[in-house]
Amino acid sequence: MAVGDRIRNVGANDRWLVVVAHPDDESFGCGSLIAHAAGRGAEVTVVCATRGEAGTPAYELDPTESLAAVREAELRAAAAILGAARVDVLDYRDSDFDGPLPDGCLCAAAEEELVDVMAHYLVEVQPNVLLVLDGSDGHRDHIRSRDVAYAAARRIGSDAEVWEHCIPNAVMRQWLTEMQSVKPGTAYHALDPATLGRPDADIMLSIDTTHVLDRREAAIAAHRSQTSPFEGLSPELRRAFLTADHLAQLT
Repeated sequence: MAVGDRIRNVGANDRWLVVVAHPDDESFGCGSLIAHAAGRGAEVTVVCATRGEAGTPAYELDPTESLAAVREAELRAAAAILGAARVDVLDYRDSDFDGPLPDGCLCAAAEEELVDVMAHYLVEVQPNVLLVLDGSDGHRDHIRSRDVAYAAARRIGSDAEVWEHCIPNAVMRQWLTEMQSVKPGTAYHALDPATLGRPDADIMLSIDTTHVLDRREAAIAAHRSQTSPFEGLSPELRRAFLTADHLAQLT
């Protein structure tokens, strides 16, 4: 089987395990790939490590609501739109991007414990494809969930193809150019273009996902409590982000 066939040519009996850190990672990050796989008959299981308690609400919540509960409900609604067959949410807290680690958060948990949890899912689901976000945005929860998924796959000798969802540096440079133009008074002008996203040379596979754009947009919209990273982009740049998905493979 050629490299990437499991991604390009999804079979009706394929099983995908998608491991993410927060509600909305499955839609803002790899939503098109979930819809691509599910639309071709694969059974997609999404495991989300936290409920995203450290996120910033895009609107004022009702006093009776908790952000964790709102975000979990949004995750389940968005995953259903994308076609995921199963969503499991673990009981770790959101570690936030930086600062002291909250009690019970993902990054404070023992690595052995987290690897045990991921190994359980790999044994239960027996995926053909294990998909994670590459963590190049620097969020420590994204990096931790990626690393423990890899470690679990290695521990049990999983036969799954392990892929990282990435944003290429070339696309992020387009984003930086646009941000510097439309928001010249912000810190965007100080960013080093070379550090953004994943080096283009690392990208092993790019998939045209235009055919699932409507579902991806609907899933993004389901996360009402969070501001989409694509909000405010020009139509051209938004399509560049949402109609092609880029992957690197663990070797």
